[in-house]
Amino acid sequence: MGTERAGWTCMGVRTSALLLGALVIGAVVTFDPGGWSPFGPAKWLAVSTLSLAGGGLALWTGRATVDRSTARCWTALLVMLCLGAVANGDVRTALLGHPERHLGLATWLLFALLFAAGQQLRDVRERRVIERALAISAVALGAYAMWELLVGRPVAIAAITSRLTGSFGSAAYLGAAACLLVPAAGGLAFDRNERREWRLVAAAGVGLGLVALIGSGARAAWLGGLSVLIVAMVKLRPSRRLVLGVFTLVAIGFAVIAPRLGAITTRSVGAASRLDEWAVAARVIGDHPLIGVGPEGYRIAVAEGIDRNYERTYGRDRVLPDRAHSAPIDVALAGGLPAGIAYVVLLALLGKRMWSSIRRDGPATTVGVAAGVLAYGVQQLLLFPLAEIDPVAWLCCGMVIASTANPASPERASRWTFTARRVAGGLMLLLVPVAFIAGVLDVAADRLARGSILALAAGESANAVDDAARAVRLRPDNIRYRVIAADAYAASATLADIDDAITDINAALSWSPHDLIAGEALGSLMLQRARITGDQRDTFAALQQWEHLVARDPHRAFWQVQLGRVAVLTGDRDLARTAWTTAADLSPNDPTAVELLAALDQSTP
Repeated sequence: MGTERAGWTCMGVRTSALLLGALVIGAVVTFDPGGWSPFGPAKWLAVSTLSLAGGGLALWTGRATVDRSTARCWTALLVMLCLGAVANGDVRTALLGHPERHLGLATWLLFALLFAAGQQLRDVRERRVIERALAISAVALGAYAMWELLVGRPVAIAAITSRLTGSFGSAAYLGAAACLLVPAAGGLAFDRNERREWRLVAAAGVGLGLVALIGSGARAAWLGGLSVLIVAMVKLRPSRRLVLGVFTLVAIGFAVIAPRLGAITTRSVGAASRLDEWAVAARVIGDHPLIGVGPEGYRIAVAEGIDRNYERTYGRDRVLPDRAHSAPIDVALAGGLPAGIAYVVLLALLGKRMWSSIRRDGPATTVGVAAGVLAYGVQQLLLFPLAEIDPVAWLCCGMVIASTANPASPERASRWTFTARRVAGGLMLLLVPVAFIAGVLDVAADRLARGSILALAAGESANAVDDAARAVRLRPDNIRYRVIAADAYAASATLADIDDAITDINAALSWSPHDLIAGEALGSLMLQRARITGDQRDTFAALQQWEHLVARDPHRAFWQVQLGRVAVLTGDRDLARTAWTTAADLSPNDPTAVELLAALDQSTP
């Protein structure tokens, strides 16, 4: 064992800790300005590869056992998520994750393994690597947000919000990351055993991170930060000087944000929208109480919970609901009520452990990391699991548990546990090149997708088709590249190009049979083909597709509009009138259906 540990160390610190520290930083700083989704594929490349490499190596070389009570909860949760994934009609996406969210069963397994890997960090020097990485990440997160505030967004994104979005391209994600990083940096700043230069870095992370937290305008994150502040005031009983310092920092943060505070706190919809989202999710859970709809399945099953009032109030022309904005509810949707219960119990056990770490007379760094985990957990009650940030949170959670263990006499794992850990670590290490190659290809394809979209906007349809086709060849499993390719083909409006577009969409549906975006694209292409050919068979095929979609989601206003359009081609004026009347009722602010009804009345013989 001594030889093994020496072979995997660098200056006395295991390589696994260095890789996990790189994960913490990479999750924050990685983005690709040249991509269609700048904060998507590149960030996931860093997170997935470093998680597998660092976590796998930590499990392979580690010696400590894992916490048994939380391990049982994880086992129950993963079993239920697996059942939900296998039972739903979109198995591959449920297992591997959607290309934009990455929250398939594989990612949930990664969370659990990183939690176990964090528990292997029993050496103070190894934990110090992670703690310093958290401080560096807080500085980077805050510096990006400060630049965005004072100069403008370093990377242009299609966002209509005035809130800061940070190095995640999302205000909600920025707030969540700040909840985790700011308290951790604060703990390092107050650690008298740390070197002065690192304490200064951490202090800078606290100040800049507060700007990011406040500027995100994320109510869930504000609640998480407030909860930790209350805990610190009540339980730690800080000195008046420290209390004054904290409130001064917060006041300075608000002062910096003040010119944009009104825009940051303004919402297009009120707080009641969150309750409406939960009501929709509750109806879906009621239809699938035992095993849920599988990971990533809510984007498809959400139609079961949408009613007339929801569609009239919020509409779905710009944003399609795909998450319930509450982690326990999202888990219950993915794996049923048993999975939701297991997740809540897991959070309760971990919350108790974090609380104990805060109350005990331990290192300031441990208190800070535990407080960050608590804040992150609280904000997730109003948000959802995040594939880009949760790996860091679960790693920190396991690390806090490791810090409470007795370093002089670490609890040795049983032979079965040792073997299981070796197998899990080995499998993670074997998947590192797979994740790396897939990630690199995805980054390249994402850049080609951006080129295709820009070329299409410039009227260069040939270049748009070429770039989109190359993106599909790089990642044929990614349905969003198939949809972009279909749009590029369809822009030419020739029959041959429409057929090529339909071929791409059918390939997307073969990967994810019930994907709503791909299904809608197929219906629109079939309608376009029917208009070109005038063939009765094409017309009725398009009608069949739209009737199928409307049967799945009768409260989708746009789909009712499209059904009416194809009904007119078939000569079924009564069906067209019914569909457009329904659409006008579901979308009272959109004049499209009303105008189509008026045109229909004028053309009536």
